[in-house]
Amino acid sequence: MASTFRSRRLGADLRQLREKAQLASEGVAKEMGFSRPKLSRIEAGEVRVTQNDLRALLHLYGVTDDKRVHAFIEAARDARKPGWWHAFQDTLPRTYADFIALEADATEIRNWEPLLIPGLFQTEAYARAVVAANPAVLPPADIDELVKVLGERRAALERAHPPRIWVIIGESAIRQTIGGVEVMREQLTHLAELADRQHIFVQVLPHAAGAHAGLAGAFVIFGLPRDPDVVSVENMTGTLYMDQPGERQGYSDAFDHLRATALNQVQSLALIKRVATAMKE
Repeated sequence: MASTFRSRRLGADLRQLREKAQLASEGVAKEMGFSRPKLSRIEAGEVRVTQNDLRALLHLYGVTDDKRVHAFIEAARDARKPGWWHAFQDTLPRTYADFIALEADATEIRNWEPLLIPGLFQTEAYARAVVAANPAVLPPADIDELVKVLGERRAALERAHPPRIWVIIGESAIRQTIGGVEVMREQLTHLAELADRQHIFVQVLPHAAGAHAGLAGAFVIFGLPRDPDVVSVENMTGTLYMDQPGERQGYSDAFDHLRATALNQVQSLALIKRVATAMKE
């Protein structure tokens, strides 16, 4: 079974507990009646761990506090739950599936996008133009699937308790005409409508800002209800996930600097509307 970010995180936590207890994987596997490869796959998040096995492992590692044990059991249950994106697993790269899982779990999302409208805010036509522009030309069916996935992701904005989303976009993201004037005007109008929602905050970083804290590129910070924040950084060949304290703090500081440098929300919305209006001419 393909691993997910949740199961890999659970596996990593179990591995850290084993190492803290100074137990060798061979000894643990023998004690549990596992093969050593099975224990390795559990710690890599490649196979799910049963509740009974999880309790036995925690006992072996000296974890007896009821609250801690319960937290691990809940994490294991979450890792076993199939998300809606599993229906697209033949199309989605694993790192993208992990991104969607984090997005679905997040109670807060902070996103810096210098060149594009963020995925959750993209219209179908804009998203299609973005995907089709990738030099790795995809079959039309795959493009359709990716655009459909994006539509499913946008449903998060309509749920009863949506995540708090704070987005900072570069001025280039609203001025670069992607998909043609009609597509871009529709996209900016949609962005302006979203910016009026109570749980969505949109700021634009103007070209006039000069050098700023986001020059290294786009990133997303996911605030999770039961786990530390996770930072996602996408590049041409995949996505890097970071959850170490120093990494999280560095990106959080960068986002705060960007937020202070960008136009405020009122100014940003006014600029977005002006650019959209100018595209009618």
